[in-house]
Amino acid sequence: MAGRGRGRGRGGGKGMSFSVETLGFGRGEALPAPTLQPPPLFPPLEFKPVALTTGEEMDYILALKQEFRATMKELPYYVKAQEKKKDIERYTDKYQTGQQDSSINWEPDWKRFPKELKIRVRKAAKIQAVVRPSLPKKTISRKADKDVLQTLEELEKKAVEIDAEKDEEDEEEKKEEDGEQEEEEEYDEEDLEEETDYNLNYFDNGEGYGMEDEDDNLDDGPTY
Repeated sequence: MAGRGRGRGRGGGKGMSFSVETLGFGRGEALPAPTLQPPPLFPPLEFKPVALTTGEEMDYILALKQEFRATMKELPYYVKAQEKKKDIERYTDKYQTGQQDSSINWEPDWKRFPKELKIRVRKAAKIQAVVRPSLPKKTISRKADKDVLQTLEELEKKAVEIDAEKDEEDEEEKKEEDGEQEEEEEYDEEDLEEETDYNLNYFDNGEGYGMEDEDDNLDDGPTY
């Protein structure tokens, strides 16, 4: 009973999951001798890269490329990463000229830009000192002084006369307004008197209605 499981399987454990031919030798052949040398540093290249094209044209294009990269890095709008210095920050470090200071004076080719973008610096006009000619001083005569005083006195008199006329006109206007107010008061009193006279004389409550007709009939006499 205990030895039943020994004979199971094909070949008694000799079967392999891969073919021996893939290792470089067939069945029944002897194994190759072991290699004691190290493997090569670089394996052999099966596909070699294409050789570089050389010539004057390619050298000129390469020089242009390097020059273009250098100018782009020097322009002011090229953002560079700030390098952290291990030394202590000093006050004079702010005023040290960097690589970008040389590109501030860069002048573009304005032929490729519109005229509106070009900055125009206005030149300050030179202020010339005004030289006044030395004119002879005018001698003012005494007659001119008298004429000026007379004109001033005449103007004062005219101003006084105008003020007096205005005062007279204001007084006349006040008198006219007072007279109009008195006439209105008299007119109101007359109206009140007429209203009271009408109430007293012409009021009739209807008690003497028919008496006047009887008196008239008595005077005329009997009718036949």
